[in-house]
Amino acid sequence: MIHRFSIEAFPQTKDTEAALQGLTAEREFAKSKLTIHFGGMSRAAKHYVDNPSPQFILVEENGSSEDIHKGLEALAEVVEPGRKVIVIGTVNDVQAYRQLINQGVSEYLVGPVTTADIAAAITSCVKDASATPKGKVISFIGSRGGVGSSTLAVNAAWTMAQATQEEIIGIDLDFNFGTMALALNLDPKQAIADALVDADRIDAVLIERFLTEHSPHFSILSTAGSLKDMSEPSPEAVERLIDICRSMAQYVIIDLPRHWSSWVSSVLLLSDETVVVANPDLANLRDAKMLFDWLKGRRGNSLNRFILNKADVAKRNQLSGKDFQDTLGMPPVLTVGFDPTLFAQLANNGQMVGEGAKAHKLNEQLRHLAQQLGGRKSGLAQPQSAPKFLSWLKRPAKQK
Repeated sequence: MIHRFSIEAFPQTKDTEAALQGLTAEREFAKSKLTIHFGGMSRAAKHYVDNPSPQFILVEENGSSEDIHKGLEALAEVVEPGRKVIVIGTVNDVQAYRQLINQGVSEYLVGPVTTADIAAAITSCVKDASATPKGKVISFIGSRGGVGSSTLAVNAAWTMAQATQEEIIGIDLDFNFGTMALALNLDPKQAIADALVDADRIDAVLIERFLTEHSPHFSILSTAGSLKDMSEPSPEAVERLIDICRSMAQYVIIDLPRHWSSWVSSVLLLSDETVVVANPDLANLRDAKMLFDWLKGRRGNSLNRFILNKADVAKRNQLSGKDFQDTLGMPPVLTVGFDPTLFAQLANNGQMVGEGAKAHKLNEQLRHLAQQLGGRKSGLAQPQSAPKFLSWLKRPAKQK
């Protein structure tokens, strides 16, 4: 999930400052606002006398337990109620840790800390044991247009619904020429583009109106095809749509159009996994490498996968899977042969591979792909206990 937190940090050491600066490179915190003030707890106490408190305050104190408690008492007089405070210190003592947590400190980290330590601490503070785990977002995008990413996206979504028997929502974000509904022989209730006109009106009730059901576990948001002019949707509207879909289904499969814009890059950023589909030629290799370089620089440890489609379309002149592996640094998770007759027949019948070509080897390949995509991260599957709020951090009542 992409967090939009306001965070202010007060390190005492350059190492901690460097770890904090690395937070903005983490995918989950790419849209959070981080401000760093060097100076530790004493600087923090002075700062909040005249400045409002952010959602998260990270303070470093390398003194004794008594120094930490004195610093927290000073903070309690100036920090607004309900803010989350994470303390970084050098005291490695279980009793001291328990005292701080019992007093309401959100988290205590023993230095030296890494960026991953800080990110995990912030994330743990916002986990809610009563909240429904968010679904997994998997985006498909072609390295170039016409490589077959839409066909593979809808087949993967259908196969996952059949294999897992869990709720799947497919989202076709090609607003004019999207084919997800067409491939499934469905007539959408309303075009998805109409749902994105106003981000503020997007909610679960609205999305239910736009969803078209294909089977008990598989529904889609798509278009019947339209050349109606429309402005580009805002990244906020698309993100809100996807986030609500995540609360309605275990998996959200997104078919992204092959053009570059702020909202397309935003979807790639928030996706738990990205699948890039390419054909075996030089232009596809170049563009796939650009995409993977961009993804690796911004998505941290999130999974990126690669599918080589139409692998034998031109056997003598094509690039091989090894050529792609050597350049991209990963093997294709799936290699699909060129079979235009099969796909033309399935498209004309509105069928998936698992419906109209059960005996074809691609059906088993898609089932294997569905198993890989269906793997959950532990953080999505098991919510943590609710954090304690800093109820003790409040300004003292004024004396009458």
